[in-house]
Amino acid sequence: MDFGLVIKFIRVIFREIWQRKFFCLLAFASVSFCVLVIGHFWPSKFETSTTIFADNQNILKPLLVNQAEQSEVQNQTRVVKEMIHSPRILTRAVENIYQLGEFDSTEELGQKINILRAKIKVAGVGGNYIKVSYSDSTAQEAYRVLNGVVDVFIKASSEEQRSESREAFRFIDNQVKQYKDQLVLAESRLKEFRANNFDGRNGDVDAAIAKLRAQIEELKITLDEDDTTIASLKKQLENESEFSSQKIKADAFVERLGQLEAQRNTLLLTYTDDYPDVVSLTYQIEDIKKTIRDAEKTSERNSSKKDKELDEGAVLNPLYQELRSRLSIVQTEKQAKLKRVKALERLMDKEFDRRVRIAERAAEEAELMRDYTVTKRIYEDMLERKEKARLSMTLNIEGQGVTYRIQEPAIPPLNPTGLRFLHFVVLGPIVGVLFVIGLAVLYVLLDPRIRFSERLGELDAVVLAVVPHVTTTFTKRIVRTDIIVCFTFFLLIMSAYIGFAYASKLGLI
Repeated sequence: MDFGLVIKFIRVIFREIWQRKFFCLLAFASVSFCVLVIGHFWPSKFETSTTIFADNQNILKPLLVNQAEQSEVQNQTRVVKEMIHSPRILTRAVENIYQLGEFDSTEELGQKINILRAKIKVAGVGGNYIKVSYSDSTAQEAYRVLNGVVDVFIKASSEEQRSESREAFRFIDNQVKQYKDQLVLAESRLKEFRANNFDGRNGDVDAAIAKLRAQIEELKITLDEDDTTIASLKKQLENESEFSSQKIKADAFVERLGQLEAQRNTLLLTYTDDYPDVVSLTYQIEDIKKTIRDAEKTSERNSSKKDKELDEGAVLNPLYQELRSRLSIVQTEKQAKLKRVKALERLMDKEFDRRVRIAERAAEEAELMRDYTVTKRIYEDMLERKEKARLSMTLNIEGQGVTYRIQEPAIPPLNPTGLRFLHFVVLGPIVGVLFVIGLAVLYVLLDPRIRFSERLGELDAVVLAVVPHVTTTFTKRIVRTDIIVCFTFFLLIMSAYIGFAYASKLGLI
């Protein structure tokens, strides 16, 4: 846009204003007084606020870690806002601040609650600090309503925490009692099952079977040893005579023969065969050998007799009797061991049958044990939770949980907020001037007359000359007079404007 054209446009606007100066003064005065009247009736807005601190009682938290669940607020601003804006809090606040008799119907009460909800602002200011603000037409009303709402909120939050803790404790306590009954029932079922089924466990049966098998194997080994012993004893009995009269004599001669031969051998180491002592011992040895042969022949004749007649000097053979006694004992022990093996085998068969019964009942016992274990684990967990709930309830009752306290109390506001009457007083003349200028601009834009020579080029017309405005002495005198008159009217208008504003400020209007 051409700067020169703008200057021309501004000159035209001011020329139009000057040509209609009295109308413009009237419009200026009207608009200014209208803004002043609006400011006079504009309601004042007094706002007050208070700061609430959510205290977590950090002194007790390290002492009760993992023991008591203290109430925590994850988003303090959101929680406080929802609680203050809740119908329950606002209804109690309205009942405390106003008298219920002031409301003719429940609709008016609901409208008042909605107005409070719209005017109460909740915002976080960092950390656990929450700012609650309220605005009203008067400072005392704003202060009274805000304090009433905050007091109701703090009392309600404390009561709600205590109530929630009590309800949680009661719920968990009921659950603990139920699980305790279930645990006792499961334990009694398991005890009854084990009392009625006392066969033992698989490990006990396996140990008993292994022990019986080891005993049977050991007995079988001893039976083999007994068989060997019996065979040996029988063989020895066959070689021994029941009576030992001649045999004892023969044995004595054999012993004497051995002694003589030993003496002769000793002498032969020193002397020759023709030595007298050697010759004497040789004759004695020959006589004893002959005697032994005669004794053996006599013993054979006595043993072959049908009637087993005994010689007058015959006696029982003690070795034979010892062998027979030992053979009888071994045979008796063998019979006892055989019976014991059979008894142990019967016991082992019973153990196998017992293991079959245990295997059949293992599934039922496992199910009972599983129910008992699960119920016991849940009961112990609920018992621990009950203790935590009890400590949490105690903390909330003693005020040791999350509590809200007023950090910065509200004070009655001294000055209103937003647009005040002073702002309207200042804006009145400014708006009046802008209104007059706006009307002039709109008039120039909508006027169909050609005011600029540049527009003639758009009409395909040729500009021959431009006639300027001629200012004469008379014209200058008239302009000076008009300026004085307009300035006088402007002073009168501003005096009336300021007087009206001052009277409104003092409450005279």
